[in-house]
Amino acid sequence: MNGKFRNLGSWRALSLPTCPLPADRQRYFYTLSQLYLIATVVYLFDFIPMFWLLGDLRLLVISVTGLGMTLVARELHRRGHMGAGVTLMLITMTAHMLASIGTYGSGLGFELYFALILLVTYISALRQIAKLGISLVVMGLTTYQLMGTPEATVVDRLGGWAPQILLIANLATLGVLFAVILRRLEGVSQRLEVSYRRQAHHDALTGVFNRRAVLHEIELALDNARPFALLMIDIDHFKTINDLYGHKRGDRALCHLVECLRASLRDEDTLGRYGGEEFIAVLHGKSHGEALCAAGRLAMAVRETPYTLERGALNMTISIGVAVNGEAQDIDGLIALADRRLYQAKRDGRDRVCGTDTPAMQGEIPVVLDRAAEEMRAVFEQRAS
Repeated sequence: MNGKFRNLGSWRALSLPTCPLPADRQRYFYTLSQLYLIATVVYLFDFIPMFWLLGDLRLLVISVTGLGMTLVARELHRRGHMGAGVTLMLITMTAHMLASIGTYGSGLGFELYFALILLVTYISALRQIAKLGISLVVMGLTTYQLMGTPEATVVDRLGGWAPQILLIANLATLGVLFAVILRRLEGVSQRLEVSYRRQAHHDALTGVFNRRAVLHEIELALDNARPFALLMIDIDHFKTINDLYGHKRGDRALCHLVECLRASLRDEDTLGRYGGEEFIAVLHGKSHGEALCAAGRLAMAVRETPYTLERGALNMTISIGVAVNGEAQDIDGLIALADRRLYQAKRDGRDRVCGTDTPAMQGEIPVVLDRAAEEMRAVFEQRAS
């Protein structure tokens, strides 16, 4: 059984690129990879048997050669030479189409392969000038061949069902090839759409919601009028971590923090990066007391899960400010309240949770939200109007 799985793994490896590809070239690779496979199947189970049954030795040899060229083109494609691979395949397809038209004449579907050649050309990674040149050359050759087609063709001499069989076979083959290509393009478009949507709403480094997305989640929670708590979370002495270990290690420490927070939050809770080393957690359905307990668990999880280094470990702590939706009338006031309590937790010694206003905080001027939050509020007000 293990040997079988190893064989399957080796076969699957033959369909993957031999070297990493940039994102813009992955679309071309995976779109055309399926086409090479289908073209191989068509040669093996359609063209070669069909021309063998018709007794056409010339086109049988062309089909076998086309199969070999398709396999070579596929290997070139897999090794990263996508332009050379698709050019070889286009030449093979064009030669096969022209030879078939010259032998069997028009009206049997061979001329329809011109549309397939154009489609493959324009979804390939070739340059625009090359695509235009190939289109003009193939169109000119096809027109010349159609105009020079003899009146009496091989099919006419064979008679019977041969013309209908050839037409049905070509239409079925073209239908399958077009369906595969369009389905692949649809799949690639869907993956790109998901990727772009994720990039628009998620932080590139940590993978959690970005500032705009988490503010939108808070606004939705306020509109639903359901109880929720907002936690403003900040890493203690994060500047010292960057200074001692470097910014790359600091970025990894942020990712480690996110893993700790996610492990302690529920699936229905929302976590977002507000900016720098500051995060926001939205705990849905939590009262003030429950939110304080949850915040304490978050702080303990971070404290008890040090970030492992090559030598030793980096102990991290966080400070948390807690506010619930009943304590403020809008998103500005709620974030300002949680932010003020966060800095009170830092003033009290860090690595702690603050969920109430102390007497020293009563006379403080509320923290003013930064410009990004104010812009977000303006966007929501514009939508509401």
